[in-house]
Formats: sequence, C-alpha cells, structure tokens
Amino acid sequence: MKVAVATDDYINVTGHIGRCKGFLVIETENGKIIKIEKRENNFTNHGRGMMHEGDGKHRLEHGGAHKDGHQRLAEGLSDCSHLICSGAGWRVQEDLNKVGVEIVLTSEQLCESAAVKLENGTLEINEDLSCNNH
Repeated sequence: MKVAVATDDYINVTGHIGRCKGFLVIETENGKIIKIEKRENNFTNHGRGMMHEGDGKHRLEHGGAHKDGHQRLAEGLSDCSHLICSGAGWRVQEDLNKVGVEIVLTSEQLCESAAVKLENGTLEINEDLSCNNH
C-alpha cells in the first residue's frame, strides 16, 4: 500500500492539507514500511507561497485558486491510494476522491504509525475532523 501523509515536519500528521509543508509518502507491505519519500508541498496554492495576505484576502480568487491547487495536489499524489491527515475541507475530499485518492481523517499523531495502521486496518478514523460546510 502506498499512502501520503500530510505533515509539517515529516514526523507528525497535520491538518490543513493546503498549508502543510509537505507529504510523507509511505509504502507498506505486510505491516512493515518498505519505502519512505518526502515530497515538499509545491502542489497547493498555500504551499506555493500564495497564502492569505494580512487583511485575510487571498492573493488569488478563492474558487479558481483552490480548484487549480486541488488539481495539482491530485496529480502530485496520484500514485497514492490514500491521503492521511488530521483535517480536510469537503472540496478537497471530493476533488481527490474523483481521481481515486481517498482522504483518511485521523487523530493519530505519527505519520509512519498512521500508514502502518491504515494498511492493517487498525487506524482510528475520525470523520468529525472533516469540514463539511457546503
């Protein structure tokens, strides 16, 4: 199984996918980690430095910026079956699901542990971490 985990330090699982510093791509097999790759978040608009300005407005228009960011994210993680994180908005969940990447929401703290637990079916999934306002 090959999964991506949203992270800010390549150790701990983080929430806001668009603002995370990167993704730890972990391949597991029979409960063991066989390969780990670090991918910097150059996919999302926030990750690419197009964050909120001081007055709280986006430098890019919200609709198109997020759509393009989600498309780049989907392309950048397309070789993964899942994206593990501790929080995600409904739009990114829908966009990634369309390309076959399932978002898994969890309170698990460690990236490597989350990946192994997902593979063996013991990862505690917490759908309450989803932002489903649409």
